[in-house]
Amino acid sequence: MIRSALGAICLVAAAPVCAQAYGEETALPRSNCDRACLEGFALSYVEALNAKDPSRAPFAEDVRFTENSVEMPIGEGLWGSVSAADPADGMMPADVVTGNVAWFGHAYEHGNLVFLAIRLHVSRAGEIDEAETVVSRVTGMPLIFGTGEEPHHPAWTEAVPEDQAKPRARLRAIADSYFNTVEYNDGQVFAHFTDDCSRLENGISTTAVTKNSNNSASVAQGCEEQFKLGIYRINKQLRERRFPLIDVERGIVVGMNFFDHANYFDEYELTDGRTMKTLLKWPNSLSIMEAFKIIDGKIFTIEASFDYVPYGMHSPWADEGDQ
Repeated sequence: MIRSALGAICLVAAAPVCAQAYGEETALPRSNCDRACLEGFALSYVEALNAKDPSRAPFAEDVRFTENSVEMPIGEGLWGSVSAADPADGMMPADVVTGNVAWFGHAYEHGNLVFLAIRLHVSRAGEIDEAETVVSRVTGMPLIFGTGEEPHHPAWTEAVPEDQAKPRARLRAIADSYFNTVEYNDGQVFAHFTDDCSRLENGISTTAVTKNSNNSASVAQGCEEQFKLGIYRINKQLRERRFPLIDVERGIVVGMNFFDHANYFDEYELTDGRTMKTLLKWPNSLSIMEAFKIIDGKIFTIEASFDYVPYGMHSPWADEGDQ
């Protein structure tokens, strides 16, 4: 949908708007919305969600909306059950090239805490024509889940120093190297991490022990050390990977995929000889939206929201590829 719309614009616009000259940074149509503009759209979305009123946000008439990889009309899902959502709570990377913006934060559903990740695409007409969300809920199944009190790392709002910045394609490759490391994690590490790399998943640190820790941080601390142990061996594959948002100025990549847990084994051995037990004993998948802060080619901090979906579920966005 989005590609065809942009294609139509290119047919009627003057050549300098859509043509790509040799050596230009990207062949992608450049957004006409800067960072502040994109952030404004994200804030309007959360404000409208808080009011349970989609008419308060500038949605396109044919907007596509998904919640946990299920396509539905805007106004359904969390829109009908939300009891509070604070726009100021969010971390917001923005991609001024593709017109994508994300918001990572939390909300409340009938008074119960949920973690929420949102990706929006803003059309050149100034409307939200794509809204992709991941909502993490406490449902009784074992799930990493915080209290909503852990702050976003301040580095998310900081520009990367020019001498430590990387181009768009390299940032994407680094994020993908993380997914390659997580997939069937057996101790081999493909990604590069800073020594103080941290990760926040569903609002809780999974790389440093806290008072509420009951996750991989209790086995080993730090991004690289966990992967060297092979803690995440249960991830059979990371499927339908997409990277629609790359914030070059701040060194942020937002990726989406499914973590498939086949669970054909009940326990597995870490590289140091310790034995781990699987939490769930049946095949399942996680629908994930994950942000990476990359400095000087190394992953510095990570933030993710995810929840369970049926094993092998297909994303309606998967055929869209990167924008």
